[in-house]
Amino acid sequence: MQQRLTQDLTQFLASLPEDDRIKAINEIRMAIHQVSPFREEPVDCVLWVKNSQLMPNDYNPNNVAPPEKTAAKIH
Repeated sequence: MQQRLTQDLTQFLASLPEDDRIKAINEIRMAIHQVSPFREEPVDCVLWVKNSQLMPNDYNPNNVAPPEKTAAKIH
């Protein structure tokens, strides 16, 4: 049954236009998340968005703010 369900789901998703496929995949992921043994984990339910919906930021974890850099040199 599991293999048949996976096959039917794959065929259904493949038949959808991209926007509808993304929406359907996200709905399926949210449904699985409700019963997942890992639902309390932050990466259990990662939803897809088109990259056109993303906004860049200037965050760089390798840059240290000047006050912290000074404090690190003192110690």
